Amino acid sequence: AAGDAIFTEKNTRETWTALRDKLRGEQNLIIIFGSEIRAADVASLVKFGSGIAGAKFVCLADYANSRGAADMGLYPDLLPGYHRVADTGKFHAEWGSIPATAGLTLPEMVEAAKTDKLKALYVVGANPLGHLSIDPWVFSKSFVVVQEMFLTETAFIADVVLPAANAYEKSGTFTNTCGDLQILKKAGEVTGTKSDFEMIVRIADAMGFEVRKLVPFVAGERADMGQSRGAQSGEADRHAVWLEAHGLEPKMSPLEPTAILDEIQRLVPGYDVSRINLLAGNDQHTTLSHSGPGAVHNPELIVPANDNLFSSGTLGRYSKALHNVMESRTQQTSEVAAD
Repeated sequence: AAGDAIFTEKNTRETWTALRDKLRGEQNLIIIFGSEIRAADVASLVKFGSGIAGAKFVCLADYANSRGAADMGLYPDLLPGYHRVADTGKFHAEWGSIPATAGLTLPEMVEAAKTDKLKALYVVGANPLGHLSIDPWVFSKSFVVVQEMFLTETAFIADVVLPAANAYEKSGTFTNTCGDLQILKKAGEVTGTKSDFEMIVRIADAMGFEVRKLVPFVAGERADMGQSRGAQSGEADRHAVWLEAHGLEPKMSPLEPTAILDEIQRLVPGYDVSRINLLAGNDQHTTLSHSGPGAVHNPELIVPANDNLFSSGTLGRYSKALHNVMESRTQQTSEVAAD
């Protein structure tokens, strides 16, 4: 048995060595990895790939806009474009006062709630209680607000649940895993739901914040629609002048998510893409070449949701049709066996 183990170990080592040598000889290599590789292992993978000319990395995120959320500064210690909270620069010039200290991570929020230091918890499109098995009692003394499409475990314990619109009930943009920015167009009006953006703006307005400063919509979209030169730029500009002269220029509501696209394109590195191509329905690739240094203080805190088509709060548990397909029944059987 010991001999078999040594033989197997030797074969495995030789197999991995052969794979490594083969990869080093590849051109235009794309390395795709998911949640199986985390923290220090990601650093090792990047170090290996960096030694291969032209190699690119694709980290598979949980959801369609996970990359976009990260680019916009979702992390507690980073600003949009992966700039550190303590960094001074254009964000301070644009927004004025910015907290010099990082926000709380989810484990820190849980600990703060246990000691009655977390007065309020605002959850948007997430289900921490369901995904991370957090004891609901922890937030019993905190005021919990949840924006969701469904009554998830987290929404169930909330003091206020705000019904959120799904992807087909709102407009805006999203950035996929590869950094491609794409436009999202509303399919139709639905009574009773609002976009996450509109709800946040309305709440800020009710709290006394000046919405016109929060959402730079006064000037509307740029006249050249993102173009700075060429025939398309001139044509778009002449059209905008004509519309304004006849009182027909399009008015943009501060509750429209695209109202903030100007600010994103101006402040977030890599997002100053062609607006006219984006609005025409073409995806526009963003780049992080001029972004901040990043460095989330504890990469281990970035954990996968482990959602799939049949377990996602968006589609799975609340869809009778999906539960009736064969793949769903197969997965449920395997999960029971694994338990």
